[in-house]
Amino acid sequence: MAVQTLELKPVVSFAAVLHYIKSPLRIPAWFVVLVVLMAGAYGYVSGRQNPVHHYVPYVGYPLVLDTTTGKACYSSAPKPGDDASAINAAYPADTESTPGPSIPMCAR
Repeated sequence: MAVQTLELKPVVSFAAVLHYIKSPLRIPAWFVVLVVLMAGAYGYVSGRQNPVHHYVPYVGYPLVLDTTTGKACYSSAPKPGDDASAINAAYPADTESTPGPSIPMCAR
């Protein structure tokens, strides 16, 4: 029994389309290499100056650790009912001055 296969021929060949696109766009190869190198250099420099921050859970829910800088920060504002407010309620004289550095909010 003879096997019949369906062979589709393109309406326009790929070579004809490539020739049509290439002919009006005469871009030198050195210019393409220069643009690629400049884009790579820009990406490298911007990545070094503005690194992507990666946060992992640290102690409690709102407290996270920034693995890029190694510093702890709050991912959201702590609720007034957290442990710090209970300590401040027990010792009202210490509400203005808290010992140690305060933990900042994360810059996103």
